Amino acid sequence: MASADTATVSKQRIGWIDAAKGLTIILVVMEHTTFGVEIAVGHLPVIFGTIAEFAKPFRMPLFFLVAGLFAYKALFGDWRKFVDGKIVHFAYFYVLWSVIQIGIKILVPHNVGWKVTYVDLLMIPIQPFAVLWFIYSLAMFFVTLRLLRSARPFFVFFFAVALYFTQLDTGWMLIDEFAWRFVWFVAGVYGAKQIFEIADWARAEPAKGLALALLLLTCLATVVFSHLIDIRALELLMGFAGGAAAVMLVSIAASKGLVGPLSFVGKHSLYIFLSFFLPMAATRVAMVKLGFENGDLITLVATTIAVISPIVAFKIVEKTPLAFLYVRPDAFRVTASRNASPKVMMAAGGD
Repeated sequence: MASADTATVSKQRIGWIDAAKGLTIILVVMEHTTFGVEIAVGHLPVIFGTIAEFAKPFRMPLFFLVAGLFAYKALFGDWRKFVDGKIVHFAYFYVLWSVIQIGIKILVPHNVGWKVTYVDLLMIPIQPFAVLWFIYSLAMFFVTLRLLRSARPFFVFFFAVALYFTQLDTGWMLIDEFAWRFVWFVAGVYGAKQIFEIADWARAEPAKGLALALLLLTCLATVVFSHLIDIRALELLMGFAGGAAAVMLVSIAASKGLVGPLSFVGKHSLYIFLSFFLPMAATRVAMVKLGFENGDLITLVATTIAVISPIVAFKIVEKTPLAFLYVRPDAFRVTASRNASPKVMMAAGGD
């Protein structure tokens, strides 16, 4: 039996994961809110526009790095469980919320540069709608690595990097995003040991970890705001730099007990990813109609409400017939439900 000290160390070692997920989802919501506000008020919010530009090189890389950290067992485990947890699970939420989002945009008038129609519903299997592409991409990443599991990690990583440098721009989101993002998931799967070691080191040497993280973020800011980020190789390097800095910072903060709210958000990342769009848009529209003109204030309020509202919505419906919105029913499972209580889909996998 593990000692109490060992259990505490183990808990601390992975305690930063939920905080990293929380950071990622907040950055995702913030970016979408920022550019929505830009359209609504006619100019980019100064503060949040700067933050969005700064975070862009590592925002989604961090998400997929973390997603890959605990994927190894699924990739080399039972095939039936893999299909249920990494294909059916993702497909259920992807299709359900694609229909919901498209349906709302068809029914509710909106001012955007393109019209949402029933054609978007028909395109769901091949062209993801809005932010939901990440769910489809995760399933594709899992399936691809499952098929390549007998290949040497070096060759898989080389393949992923080669895809990254193709800079595909076919107009088909699934293809383009796969080529652009796959390298981060591969890095998370095969570099998990090194990522955990970085987090462990930062926690053991907080002063040095903080200094290195700030140095990496300074390099990132320099590359981003000098527009050198447009160089593909630097974009890749800055993705790793920003991801490493985030891992170190959240690991240090977690060891000091400073990530409670961030971890809470991370544990509920599924709910937020799926449904933040509605409270975000509603808050933005309401504030603009009420006469608010400060883009940063609108972004701050809308982002906060968009992060909190889906968690509240889940709590309201979890014991009602509407729970299917956030918890996959047994009817949509290949294997028997493991459950006693609903579980949040973490970035790394299914329920």
